[in-house]
Amino acid sequence: MPSVVQCLHQRGSFERAAALLVLAFLAVRLVMSAVMPLIADEAYAVVVTRFPTLSYFDHPPLGFDFARLSAWLFGSEAPFAVRLPHVLMGSLTAWLIFLVTRRAFGARAGFWAVAAYSTAPFFFVSAAHFVVPDGPLNLFLLVTLWLVLPDLLEDRPGRAGRWLLAGLALGAALLSKYTAVLFGLGAFLILATSPRGRRLLATPWPWLSGAIALACLTPVLVWNARNGWVSLGFQSGRAFGGTLHPLTFLEIQFGQALFLLPWIWAPAVWMVWRGLFRPQAPAERVFAILAAVPIALFDAVSIFGGEQLAHWAMPGFLLAFPLVGLWCADVAPRALRIGLAGSAGLVSAAALIATLQAGSGFVTRALHLPPRPGFDWTILSWDALAGDFARRGILADGDSYLVPVSWLVGGKAGHALGPDLPIAPPVWDPRQFAFMDDPRLAARTKGYAMIAAWPGETEAARVELTRLIAAAGGYRLTGEPWVVTETRGGEAVFEVLVQPVVRD
Repeated sequence: MPSVVQCLHQRGSFERAAALLVLAFLAVRLVMSAVMPLIADEAYAVVVTRFPTLSYFDHPPLGFDFARLSAWLFGSEAPFAVRLPHVLMGSLTAWLIFLVTRRAFGARAGFWAVAAYSTAPFFFVSAAHFVVPDGPLNLFLLVTLWLVLPDLLEDRPGRAGRWLLAGLALGAALLSKYTAVLFGLGAFLILATSPRGRRLLATPWPWLSGAIALACLTPVLVWNARNGWVSLGFQSGRAFGGTLHPLTFLEIQFGQALFLLPWIWAPAVWMVWRGLFRPQAPAERVFAILAAVPIALFDAVSIFGGEQLAHWAMPGFLLAFPLVGLWCADVAPRALRIGLAGSAGLVSAAALIATLQAGSGFVTRALHLPPRPGFDWTILSWDALAGDFARRGILADGDSYLVPVSWLVGGKAGHALGPDLPIAPPVWDPRQFAFMDDPRLAARTKGYAMIAAWPGETEAARVELTRLIAAAGGYRLTGEPWVVTETRGGEAVFEVLVQPVVRD
């Protein structure tokens, strides 16, 4: 049997290894955040928060507002500035994963849980890097879990103050993304299915915690009430608006495996199943229930088709990482642990290569591959458009404004051209642009409608833009359109068609 000193030394070794892993991935993401242009979703978030509001069409406010706060502090909307809070939150989330896993299963399992989280592509590239709601959601969910874990594990009583703080943390998670409510459901199921948990439910503290969390949603409810409940209707319609389509379930499983890497996804699914039906320790059941609620819900929803996205279930897999850490520490073959460690380097290298590709088209040029129509313009910078508008004097013209074809184009063009050019609601699928209150628009008369196109398909794009403008109403074409070509390495990667318009 190892001595107490040996155990403490081993625990300290795993703590140091986990901390080094967190810092290493933080360094990689900081480099990526400085080099990679904002993808369309990020640019949209940055642009619409130029006019902050109680909530937004797509998400509650905190999913977007951390980027805006950082832009104000730095005085810049540069990618590094607006991404920095999300990058830091991703690293804090990794450390909280270590803490909750160590608390439940030991430091060795904590290290492997951090390794799985850090290596999983979705959490490495998107949730812990991009300006998307998943970063603050994940951080505040882990804070909530850390605060209530003593009572959920039933190994020592928690304190009333921890439950009240947990209510605030869960409220912050709800203000980041609506799916945070599923954590509350999971915690209730854990308490309601154990004798000690039911005794705790007979006290006011869990209920006060839930009330505090729901009270934090007040700004979101006020905004929705003022705007016809469009945000809640939009999100619920995406999940439940389809028809029976069983094959979508298999597509979602495939997508989840890609987002996590198959050798992380499979142990996560197995350990959640084991924790639900054959737990070998009480803590396994706790994490399995917390993970199973969002995973099972969105897997079930996927059967009904509609707009189903694999990342919707990722909060469940976030809460399954402690179980993956336990599996790696206790039963995983040595070869698989080595593979997981090796994949961290491969994923980091792949992310840096993708960053170079987004910034310069390095990979496609080196391999003589054609760009992908309809995709490249959502991830590459629109610097040629900014240069074109500056040369034409449009940026300095106090009478000009943009009329993008969609929210995606509005985000990319709006970010590239800067905050001095007002943006009218896009003519198709405007999202938050339809609710922006920009007082400058009323006095401006020179509109510039635009649509992105694949080189050689500009004429088809012109026809589509004309059709959408006519269908939306309120504008008529004036003057001749022109084309701005975005290039990387001397090759055209996409084009932007600009059409002058005036209001009817």
